[in-house]
Amino acid sequence: MAERNTGKVIVFAASYLDEPVTESPEAGVARRILEAAAAENGAEVEYRCSRNPADPLTPEELDGAVAVIADLERYDHELLQKVGAGCGGSLALIARYGVGYTSVDVEAAAECGVMVTNTPAANASPTAEWAVSTMLDVAGKRRVHHRRAAAGKTKVGGARLDVGGKTLGIVGTGTIGRRVAALLRGFEMTVIAYDLYPDGEWAAANGVDYVELPSLYERADFITLHASSGERLIGEAELNRMKNTAVLINCARGHLVDNRAAYRAVAEGRLWGYGLDEVWEYHDLSLDEVNVVVSPHVGSDTDLGKENMRMMSTQAVAAFLRGERPDYVVSP
Repeated sequence: MAERNTGKVIVFAASYLDEPVTESPEAGVARRILEAAAAENGAEVEYRCSRNPADPLTPEELDGAVAVIADLERYDHELLQKVGAGCGGSLALIARYGVGYTSVDVEAAAECGVMVTNTPAANASPTAEWAVSTMLDVAGKRRVHHRRAAAGKTKVGGARLDVGGKTLGIVGTGTIGRRVAALLRGFEMTVIAYDLYPDGEWAAANGVDYVELPSLYERADFITLHASSGERLIGEAELNRMKNTAVLINCARGHLVDNRAAYRAVAEGRLWGYGLDEVWEYHDLSLDEVNVVVSPHVGSDTDLGKENMRMMSTQAVAAFLRGERPDYVVSP
């Protein structure tokens, strides 16, 4: 029989305890599974969902923890060397509550005896829907028009952009990118895409042409990012390739775009607009009169998205507590 793991399980995921907006038979199921697995294996669960993930973690916060359901707090090499089960600490599992895991140094985790899991495709549909809605908001200068109408003023400037019949460029054709393409099919757009590992069969079945990034930036009227890269993809040079009527959407990861450069491009009329699903941290760059739409990383923030992430991260912890290998391990 596999050796069971006992100790403390800490839940940092901010929305783990959220109540659903609509009635759902799955409401509360993940929490019950987590607490039952902990009780069965002599572990305890602590909910620290109100913790600000931007605050650096300290070793003391992880004292006695064998597993965490992690939000976006960072697990770097220095921390993992102090808390990892293979380095004299107790932590043996980081179950990321989400698809991305760039907040975890996975190589350091492996060195320090810490397994890392994620929740692939858990929030694909909600995130794709948010990307599409952000795209439509930017195309229509929704935020700019809202501010004027709310102040009792009429519109200024030219018309909004057409979406139907235009060219859509998708960077990253994983589950989310493909879902975006499906959602926008009714707009009869020409779809071009880039991916490190292109899927020719999917592209042929859906009328999508794979192109290189420079060509995509030059040709697309709407560019939406769904890449998992840890590197920046778009800076000043890439922005200069885009049409001045192009819309850039980043509902993936903030670091993929030089956000200051994107802001300048919009403010100077070199780019129609920019949509970003991240908190705007550039307080010297006012968003009052520019077509830049931001949101506080809420692409997956629906009942479905949260329930999928909740269940998958919980199942990883439950398997680990039973001494089994969880699904979706991303560390070496």
